[in-house]
Amino acid sequence: MRLLGWTIALAAAIALLKAAVLLLEPRLAFYPLRDLPLTPGSAGLPFEDLRAATTDGLVVRGWFIPAPASGPRAGPPLTLLVFHGNAENIGQGLDLAARAHRAGYAVALAEYRGYAGNPGRPSERGLYLDGEAALRAVAARGDVDAARVVFWGRSIGAAVAGRLAAAGRGAGLILESPFTSVPDLLRDDGAWVFYALSFLGSYRFDLASVLPEVRMPVLLIHGTRDEVAPFAHSGRLHDVARGPRSILALEGGGHNDLWSGYEDDLWEGAERFLRSLDGGPEAVRPR
Repeated sequence: MRLLGWTIALAAAIALLKAAVLLLEPRLAFYPLRDLPLTPGSAGLPFEDLRAATTDGLVVRGWFIPAPASGPRAGPPLTLLVFHGNAENIGQGLDLAARAHRAGYAVALAEYRGYAGNPGRPSERGLYLDGEAALRAVAARGDVDAARVVFWGRSIGAAVAGRLAAAGRGAGLILESPFTSVPDLLRDDGAWVFYALSFLGSYRFDLASVLPEVRMPVLLIHGTRDEVAPFAHSGRLHDVARGPRSILALEGGGHNDLWSGYEDDLWEGAERFLRSLDGGPEAVRPR
């Protein structure tokens, strides 16, 4: 009887701890930036609001920057559908948008619920629904070819981009500063308490489990001194990927300084990858 009592007490304690973890998980996991001090117009870019209706009843707004009208094309340009990192919002995508626009591409800066004035609260499932809604909104445009969408995900946004690519839609996948999964990240960062608690939570952002389903070309971009998502995560993702893939290693780069300190090298590698998707000479091959 005593053993039974201890067993019941332990089960109750675990159940209470799990309930507490699930309650606190959104607040501990997400750091949404709500202010938008700059717009693409501030960078001299033409843009429109991108209204994405989610299947759970929200409308989240991002930005669409059309490709420049710079002469005749054989077909619609590539469109980059960009998903930003955690403690960011679409305002942090303006450097990327400017480089892509100058190179002749269209850019959709997708936003999440709870970020940049959008309704709702972020969650893992919510971000996936927001990503699907953004893709639908982009694909519905007359100036976008859905087969020529390139998914670009940074950090936590890499998991969103990876799931869309795994569904078989689009032309390519770019993963900037990605991680394999949240539990792996907590373990590798030595956050043992949170690592243990993660097994009671629901968030996984398990990019490593969906990447083998991606058949389109993949480019991994990672700083070799990333202090948040160690560079080794890109190595593991490269190993589990099944389609054409390559790694762009930015020597000395961290997690949050790739665009401020390595922009030219980053964009040069990304544009080489994008040209390969257009049938250019820089074809991406497995290695």
